[in-house]
Order: sequence, then structure tokens, then C-alpha cells
Amino acid sequence: MGIGMYRTRCLGRGSLVPDSEPQKIIDAAKFALRNVAVLELKAPFWRYIPTPLWTRYVRNMNYFIEVCMKYIDAATERLKKKKSTNEEDHSLVERILATETNPKVAYILALDLILVGIDTISMAVCSILYQLATRQEEQEKVYQELLKILPDPNTPLTTSHLDQAIYTKAFIREVFRMYSTVIGNGRTLQNDTTICGYKVPKGVTIDNLLINLMTVQVVFPTVVTGNMKEYVNDANIFKPSRWLKAASDQKLHPFASLPYGYGARMCLGRRFADLEMQVLLAKLIRSYKLEYHHQPLKYKVTFMYAPDGELRFKCTKR
Repeated sequence: MGIGMYRTRCLGRGSLVPDSEPQKIIDAAKFALRNVAVLELKAPFWRYIPTPLWTRYVRNMNYFIEVCMKYIDAATERLKKKKSTNEEDHSLVERILATETNPKVAYILALDLILVGIDTISMAVCSILYQLATRQEEQEKVYQELLKILPDPNTPLTTSHLDQAIYTKAFIREVFRMYSTVIGNGRTLQNDTTICGYKVPKGVTIDNLLINLMTVQVVFPTVVTGNMKEYVNDANIFKPSRWLKAASDQKLHPFASLPYGYGARMCLGRRFADLEMQVLLAKLIRSYKLEYHHQPLKYKVTFMYAPDGELRFKCTKR
């Protein structure tokens, strides 16, 4: 199953038709992610009667799980037949299935990777491209860096090239600091803790998705903390250079940009997501100048935080 294809849907529908399996998977995941907060934050009538929204939500998730399990089962069968133990010969889902000894956990991780990976990175890329298009000076810095790394735009991109794209990565981090695509992170406490005078017992689910209404809900709101002067110098100024080593003397809390969470429950697809965004920016900005000549877009909070409106870019060949 092409996770990367699903995650870059912000660039257009391509050849997918509405009734195709990939498009229906995309639609099901988007519906689930964008309505979970509505179901949890509003009066939970669905707990007592099958409301239209709840019914559609369950139908979408059942379809999503049914199709994804088909491909996960196929990946499991391929693993049994493969003689090679080299990770490079395995797909991303196959690597999860191969390294996780508990089959149930492996299936949950694979499902989670596909579900969360469809919409989040697409929205993150939308935000990054919009900021690039509306900040021409910053885009020029990214371009000049990529020009040195890839004098010939047709050169195959390698990890060695990406390791040198320091400013490009700093730009991405600064977008996540000011416009965090994921609005918050949640955790289950391992020990009894006091937060701002409130005693929170261990084992209580602390989750920004508000999955269980019967538990105490606490959020680490990255969309807020990244813009607080207590943690970042000149927090209201967009400045990618703050993430460079030369700026290490500036006040910058390491958690000011925390789009993937932290610790044991950090986002499973972090490295894959970072790689996707870096490759996209390197190939796109090296070859095209990106411009936006329309009304400024406001950011909107749904399940995520992203520009609200059509991204109508002008792409000029460099």
C-alpha cells in the first residue's frame, strides 16, 4: 500500500477516481480524523442512539480497517516467503511487521501509521508550501542552499544531499513552531503528578484527541507553547535561523517545536514524514520558484492547524 502516495494528496488528485480504493481510503481517513473532535467534545448522544454522524463515522472506519487489513495480511504473507532479512528489501509496513513480535501490536501500529499518515503530512506540506510562497526572501535562502547541494537539478537525491540541507530543515522546524500542524500532544502518566495545582493520578489517559470522555483530559498545546515568549526569543517573528547552531545563544526551548511528540510514544512515522517533506522541498524549490498572489489565508483549527482555503500557487521554472 503506497503510504507516500496517500500522504501527498495535497498536490492534487492525480489519476485517482472517486470510486477507486485508494481515494475511498483517503476519504475515510479524512472523515474520521476531522470528526473525532465533534463526536467527543459535543454532547455524546451517540452513546445512547446511533446518530447520523456516528453511524457514518463507524461505517468509514470499518471500511478503512477492512481494506487496510487486506494489505497488511498480504504484507505478512510476503514476509513469510521472503528469504532476505535486509530492511531495504522490505516495505515500511513489512518492516513494522518484521520487528514487532506481538502480531496484535504490529497490526495496530501498521493501521495507525496508515490512518494518521494520510492527512497530517498533507496538511503540513500545505502549510510549508504556503509559507515558502509568501516569504520570498526565505525561499531564496532555501533555493541558494539547494543550488549548492544540487548544481544539476537532475542529480538523483541521496541522504548525503539531505544531510547538507541545514537551512531547509530549519525552515520546516520554524513552520512547525509557529504553525504546528498537530495542535497538541497527549500522554498517559506513569506516576501521580501535580499540574498547576491539580492532582492527576497515574494511569489516567491524557490525550489531545479526547478519546475517552470518562478520563481527565490534559493537553500539551504545541500550537500555543511554540509561540510563547517564555520559551522563545522574538516568538512572533518567523526566523528559521534560530534553529541553526550559530544561534545557540538565543532562548529557544527544545520543545518549542514538537510536532511528533516526545519519548516512547513519539510519532511512529517521524523519520518517514521528515524524509518526505525534505525530498519534496528539495526537488520542488530547486527546480521551481513558488509564488502566491491572492488574498492571505487564515489558519484554521480542526483536527489539525493549516491554511483555510485554496492554495493557488504560481510555479515558475528556474
